[in-house]
Amino acid sequence: MLAINEPIGRFVALANLEKNIFSQKSIEQDVADLVDLIIIRSKDRSIEEVANSLLENMFDLRFDLIEWLAENDKDLNLYFEAINNHISVNLQLAPFSDLAKTISVVLSAYEKIVSPIFEIMPNSFENILKGFQKSRPEYETFKLFSLHPSPQIRCIKDWIDSSLQLDVAVILADLILTNQIHFPKRRIKSELIEFLYNTITRFGAYSIFTGFWKPSAEDTSNLTNNMKILSATMELDNKSFHKTSKEAFLQMINN
Repeated sequence: MLAINEPIGRFVALANLEKNIFSQKSIEQDVADLVDLIIIRSKDRSIEEVANSLLENMFDLRFDLIEWLAENDKDLNLYFEAINNHISVNLQLAPFSDLAKTISVVLSAYEKIVSPIFEIMPNSFENILKGFQKSRPEYETFKLFSLHPSPQIRCIKDWIDSSLQLDVAVILADLILTNQIHFPKRRIKSELIEFLYNTITRFGAYSIFTGFWKPSAEDTSNLTNNMKILSATMELDNKSFHKTSKEAFLQMINN
């Protein structure tokens, strides 16, 4: 499973805040290690550099967390409600309020984009787990996609990377909003908020370009329009190309 209906980064921030969520100490340590890397690297690197340096870490942890949730029959929505409750106490504090509003917009857009993908995905964690046991995707596999002659297939790695970058940015945002990290106010507005918007725009554009998502004709929001414009630019840059269906893509990566 390459994505879920909300960035799983939100769960990482909560798990770092509320210790002993996991029955497996190895996952708890992996979460702590990832958070430490985000905190340390964000001190002297741009958020984009931090996110790009942690793509494979985030990819592996994403699958570890989904497997754990499946094996323990956990409802991820309960965890998202918990992190929202922690954040709610800071919603009126600037610049937290601007960051919280941005997170809300980004999460809404993300859910809108991935919902069509879930229509053909397994509808239970149990089925997802069975799929992992047969063949768990590796990040290295998707690196090979960048060598494919089809521009659409090549962009699948960019699509995955943008979702992983978004996870890292959401983790950082939730760490800030739950007072787990002190982050310069100037960087929240000038860098983090901008990175969140840019990343969800790229994710949406790649979703359109690859054929995974088709925006509703009624959706005329500025964010969706920006996604359409970026996707159209990709099409112009690549002129004509063959579009692979969602079903064909999922069959390809599972074989």
